[in-house]
Amino acid sequence: MVTASPAVAAPQQVIASATDAATFNQLYKSEDWTGALELESKMSAIANRMESSNPEPAGMINFMLGDAHKEMGREGGIQQATLYYTKTVELAKKAGNSDIVTEGAFRLSECYVEMGRVDEAMDLHKSLCDEIEKESLDPEAILSFAEILGDHLEHSRALTILEGYLEAIERSWENQNQCRAYEMIARIYSDKNDFAKSNVYFERQMSIAKETKNVESEASALHGLGHNYGRMGDYGNAMAYLEQALLTGSEWGDNFIGMTYTAMGDVLVAQDGREKEGILMFQKCCGLFEEGNTSEACTRVFLKLGQAYRSIGAWDDAIASLEKCIQITESIEDESLGNEWNFVGKQSLGNTYLEKFYSSDESIVGIPERNDELICKALFWSEAALKNCSSVGQIDPTCSLDLAQEYYSLGHSENAHCALKKHLDGTVKLGPSYCQACRQTCDKDAIMEKCSVCKVARYCSRAHSIQAWKKGRLCHKVMCPFLQRWRKIKPGKVTTIELRDELCNDFFERLLASKPK
Repeated sequence: MVTASPAVAAPQQVIASATDAATFNQLYKSEDWTGALELESKMSAIANRMESSNPEPAGMINFMLGDAHKEMGREGGIQQATLYYTKTVELAKKAGNSDIVTEGAFRLSECYVEMGRVDEAMDLHKSLCDEIEKESLDPEAILSFAEILGDHLEHSRALTILEGYLEAIERSWENQNQCRAYEMIARIYSDKNDFAKSNVYFERQMSIAKETKNVESEASALHGLGHNYGRMGDYGNAMAYLEQALLTGSEWGDNFIGMTYTAMGDVLVAQDGREKEGILMFQKCCGLFEEGNTSEACTRVFLKLGQAYRSIGAWDDAIASLEKCIQITESIEDESLGNEWNFVGKQSLGNTYLEKFYSSDESIVGIPERNDELICKALFWSEAALKNCSSVGQIDPTCSLDLAQEYYSLGHSENAHCALKKHLDGTVKLGPSYCQACRQTCDKDAIMEKCSVCKVARYCSRAHSIQAWKKGRLCHKVMCPFLQRWRKIKPGKVTTIELRDELCNDFFERLLASKPK
């Protein structure tokens, strides 16, 4: 047998490498990540051979392998991607190609954020800015990095990145990227409840979008302004901007139209006497989302519809809407998200049966059978909601408040006291960024309104503070003195148990008095 000499074998290796490289490139462009990774060992070998003589193409091979691992989403894929992106940056620097340095560094930063190594990501970004002028950095990479930070609730750091580029944004970025940047900054300030600053950037976005006839961006800015004015309690401006958004973005698709109807419904329901108008908006939205089969959005709007019906005492409609909300949660693909909405839906349904019970004109003593059935249904759904607790992060303590009333109404005094104590403890321990009106956890640096009396309740806006004070049977005006007293009870003292029991007894006596006679 004749062995081929190296001189003969070399051309075959070159041809094989070129073929593999072409195949790999084609698979990468078509986003066939599995196929691309099947050639990983061959491509790594090619890159290693080229490092000294051709660092730039070697760096690009590492870059594409990093992308393939990142996009595949396999266990350990992000860690492997960081190794390839690190090599990309190293080789791009060696080749003197600042564009590839930028792309590789931003991809590496995104990996660090996804791995929870945010400080490293920020340090890498700073070092990149020290090496390369901000004007030369790719806007797409910057925006992508800021979006990744925002997705991981690192809003303050995302804002630091974007505001660091404001001069470059205004001077050298193209209009579309300017609009994206301003919208991102506006939304971050909105998340921080700094609506005045948020509105400034939405106005900038809208101005550029109008000038360049970017209808989608203009509609989005109008929607953002409407949302902000609604949170500020300026309902006239809120509706005006949302109506403009609806007209401007009418061809943008059902999802945007549905979101705008929902926002308009929120604004209307927040105003006394306009709840029925808000219900009409939610109904329009339900029709759009049901047709489009958008599970999470559909769940949200049926929840809002049920709560709006409850606020005007339309009990059967409220119950039907909330049952629909719970049913739709089963079709949400993300299991944890589905469980969260399932919890909220069941909690709201339990509260609806409870409020229907309290709206009746019979006394709490000698409850007729139909009311006994109502309170039993309320308890059933409230307890069903708690079964989802293990898969839901922060539990709204009002669920325990509902349980306390339900147990008390059925004569389970010990359970009622236990549930009320859980509610009061949970409310006092809520973080400083939790709004007790809309029941959302805001950005950790968000501006919050704080009740000056109980020093417990916080709200994401003045408008929500006003709503919470007077809206509902157990509004904050009723609960404020209880929270104030509960906060002052110091654990560890001999009298603590007596004081807590005394406060609970006081609450249930007032609850008894609140039942219509």
